[in-house]
Amino acid sequence: MLTIGAADMYGLPVSTTHVLSSGVAGTMVANGGGLQMKTIRNLLMAWVLTLPAAIVLSGSLYWLFTNLF
Repeated sequence: MLTIGAADMYGLPVSTTHVLSSGVAGTMVANGGGLQMKTIRNLLMAWVLTLPAAIVLSGSLYWLFTNLF
């Protein structure tokens, strides 16, 4: 929450993923259920796997289009 607030105060860009995951974590705490490790694990896995998936997808599309045209 603090990093999102600081980014807003200074006009810095913030990833929608960071805002969404902070909202999910804040909602879990506000509802009194605490942070659920399964949800946190899923969020972390999404963060870790996004970059390699984007690399593979863009590389595959580049290879496909360079060989077709």
